[in-house]
Amino acid sequence: KKFCVSLRMLNDELFIGRDDSSFEHFKNGDFFLGEQFSVVECIAGPWLQRFLVTLPYFRGVDFMAEILPEECTRLEKWVRAVTARQSVMESACSDDEILAAARKYYVSYLSPGAPGVL
Repeated sequence: KKFCVSLRMLNDELFIGRDDSSFEHFKNGDFFLGEQFSVVECIAGPWLQRFLVTLPYFRGVDFMAEILPEECTRLEKWVRAVTARQSVMESACSDDEILAAARKYYVSYLSPGAPGVL
């Protein structure tokens, strides 16, 4: 629940909550800086990829369909734009590599009903 509240805040404050006219150009485009792909996306891209692969596998939930609040349309658009960008896709590890790393270093608990194997 707190995570969803944080997602709503991110959606509102970073994308549509800017009233200052100096931020007007950030409202257009799919990225944090509007149409400009920035260091924010460079940092977030690999994390998003890992999150979107490991969460369904180890926890049995789909972030986009089951966790992201429906009203966070701007945040959803951003996640899709980042993960669909060619440079992000070309630099990504395969799903198998992501899952192998998660098994080895990060995962100590498998949610009941999740399809993953530790």
